[in-house]
Amino acid sequence: MLWGFKLALYKFINLLEFLIFLDALLSWVVPNRHSNQLVRLIGIIIDPIKEPFYRLQFKILPNTPVDFSPMFAILFLEFVKTVLL
Repeated sequence: MLWGFKLALYKFINLLEFLIFLDALLSWVVPNRHSNQLVRLIGIIIDPIKEPFYRLQFKILPNTPVDFSPMFAILFLEFVKTVLL
């Protein structure tokens, strides 16, 4: 029973990581996030995960031209997978 839950959690975290990566790639291709429903749906799912890292990055390095929050979010999810699973 516990093994099935761990597998489902592992797959869910992998899906979140993939969506964060896809959102980062789509940010180069689709300039307006609100014009495409798929990009908007991905944003609704992953923005709560990326937002704390976005705020932290721009609090520490306020004038950084590159958004590193997707990378930090993926690293955090990898850490969660390592600790929990």
